[in-house]
Amino acid sequence: MSKSSRKTFLTKSLYLVTSLILIERGLGFSSEVTAENKPSGTIPEGLSPVSESDPTAKALGFHQDAKHTDFTLYPERKEPTAKNQFCKHCAQYTKLNDGWGKCNIISAGVVSSIGWCSAWSQKM
Repeated sequence: MSKSSRKTFLTKSLYLVTSLILIERGLGFSSEVTAENKPSGTIPEGLSPVSESDPTAKALGFHQDAKHTDFTLYPERKEPTAKNQFCKHCAQYTKLNDGWGKCNIISAGVVSSIGWCSAWSQKM
């Protein structure tokens, strides 16, 4: 193989790998953190979802959908060990129905079962 064809091969390979990485991140196919499904239950009557702009929720980086976590502020959330970190698996979460529950820390309303905040701790 001549030097020019090796150079061409390496250049094209680099473009291909870079393109695949950008497409994966841009389209959200990353396997690092994925929310399971949208909450399947309806919001319990007389209750409202916690606002993500609520001071406590904001301080904890809370999102009703874990895939909207700010990974620059919470890089540990991208770790493979964090793939099952959702409200429904948290010790602070009390299930109300299939999609919603109460949080002992963010008490301003109900939280989605697929939500996340920095106070997440494994349910025992």
